[in-house]
Amino acid sequence: MNIKEYIESGILEAYVLGALTEGERAAVEADMVMYPELVQEVAAIEAAMQSFAEANAEEPPAHMQQQIWNAIQQQAAPQSVPEPQSAKEEAKPQPKVVEFVPPAAPARPSWQRAAVWAAVAVSVLTNFMLLSQRNKTKEEIAQMTSQMDSLKASQQQVLAEYKKGRDMLVDTSMKTVVMRSMQPGKEMTGMMFWSKTTGESYLTIHAMPMPEKGKQYQLWVIQDGKPVSMGMIDNNLVANAGMMYKIPMQVKGGQAFAISLEKEGGNPTPTEVMAVGAI
Repeated sequence: MNIKEYIESGILEAYVLGALTEGERAAVEADMVMYPELVQEVAAIEAAMQSFAEANAEEPPAHMQQQIWNAIQQQAAPQSVPEPQSAKEEAKPQPKVVEFVPPAAPARPSWQRAAVWAAVAVSVLTNFMLLSQRNKTKEEIAQMTSQMDSLKASQQQVLAEYKKGRDMLVDTSMKTVVMRSMQPGKEMTGMMFWSKTTGESYLTIHAMPMPEKGKQYQLWVIQDGKPVSMGMIDNNLVANAGMMYKIPMQVKGGQAFAISLEKEGGNPTPTEVMAVGAI
């Protein structure tokens, strides 16, 4: 297994996001058992997502803690003792009332009361922080949701392309054509995967220098000795070596595939052939 291509396929991000089926998850977990590098990559992806979540957390206002401690001090302050009644009021006969007083609970030591209030303060602060996180503006929540949806859709697309590529490589009707350099002293290679049955074809660039400004690579198929343009090659495909790109044009037959360097936008016929591969 090519670990680098496996990681760059995006299937591990899809695994962390829970975007895989049970069967696909089982396959990834089996690969993780065999290749410790995949376990490390999954841990790195999870850490990156955790950092993203923590970066969006909001701290409670500084004055809130002081308000909490003020409330604690007010509750802990001793109650004022009522003033004694005047002599005149004491002289009045009062009905004798026997009040039932339940046994007093043993007083808690001061350190226990402090611990209780400290626990209350921690609980209030924690709840406030959680409430602050939940009370983010609708625009921020919508933006984060949109970003996550976009990431999930992107990973699902990458996963679909990965599955398509995997199925393509095991298709017996798919022919692999290696295009090698036609320029002396320059190592340039590209690969075409062409289905003789459906006419579908896929291109990957492995070692091609970035075209200079105003230039672009063009793909060709040679049919009956004549070059037929299959379209321009995006520079992103050249920069991301190994990335697979589906060619929109269907090819029913031919003798070779070729890549030429042309002016930006292409030419009706090739002018500087860079690589050729016989079918």
